[in-house]
Amino acid sequence: MYGFALKLPVSWRRYTTVERSRRLEDAEYGVFFRFKYKGKVYDDVLSVLVYKMTLQQWHDEGYDESPIQLLAARGGRIFAYTVPGELPEEFLSKAGDDYDYKKFGREIALLKRMVNDEVPQIVKTFKLKSFSTR
Repeated sequence: MYGFALKLPVSWRRYTTVERSRRLEDAEYGVFFRFKYKGKVYDDVLSVLVYKMTLQQWHDEGYDESPIQLLAARGGRIFAYTVPGELPEEFLSKAGDDYDYKKFGREIALLKRMVNDEVPQIVKTFKLKSFSTR
């Protein structure tokens, strides 16, 4: 319906689960790539969101200054993405004052690589599909 595509690394099959939703507070539609490790699903690694607004509304409502990054605009819709600003709280130590790198080191390293190295490459592959008129 929204006509977009992304190319994901093969490794994402193993380490993500995908959820789609039309029941979002601000956005009209969202695709959420959630981090998965050894059967446990954590927070999003990447969220692609579709907003029903014009590019002018996007600017006027201050989205340019938000963590949500613009991908494209077409037909009164904005396509954007966001990544997590912090690691999942499940990775915190029992005291809750720092991340438990000893216990969750592998997961933390993997998640950081996905967010910091792979997402910037993935969003470059974002394409709006062309709609044919018959």
